[in-house]
Amino acid sequence: MKRRFSCIFLITIFLTTDLYSQENSDEETLENRHEIALIFGLSHIPEAFKEDELEEQVFLPAIGFDYYYRLNEKWKLVFGMDIELAKYQVDFQGEEIKREGALIIGIGGVYEILQGWSAGFGPGLEFERNKNIFVLRIFTDYAFELGNDLALAPYFSYDFKQEYDTYNIGVGLHKRF
Repeated sequence: MKRRFSCIFLITIFLTTDLYSQENSDEETLENRHEIALIFGLSHIPEAFKEDELEEQVFLPAIGFDYYYRLNEKWKLVFGMDIELAKYQVDFQGEEIKREGALIIGIGGVYEILQGWSAGFGPGLEFERNKNIFVLRIFTDYAFELGNDLALAPYFSYDFKQEYDTYNIGVGLHKRF
């Protein structure tokens, strides 16, 4: 547990430190403060029971929707929702926890490290019929501009949970307005 909090502390320090001192005011205006993203991806469960068979690794399809509000040129707030589109069971302290259509809702802060590359973190809750779980998520993405305030962004996140940790990979379609 100490290792997790040390990792989170280091990431926080990294994200709050400006990586370069030059400011380029022409780079981006703050007129498009709002942004939405539709994310399609896979969630990785390190060990789970799927259809009563123990599997070393399970990849589940997931869909996410994020809303971002730009505070300034470097910082954004995010509200995100993800849903896992599969059934599985995990072992937690000798008890099998059934998971079906888990919905993760969270908030967080996002820092733009370099033009297009962002990283963030924040708390959330994973709601599921059998057991709700607290989640702490760290994430990063890189936005490739498509024009007309659209971007395509490969995405990676890591979820710290008391019961088990997961990571997620995907791609998001972003629209600023």
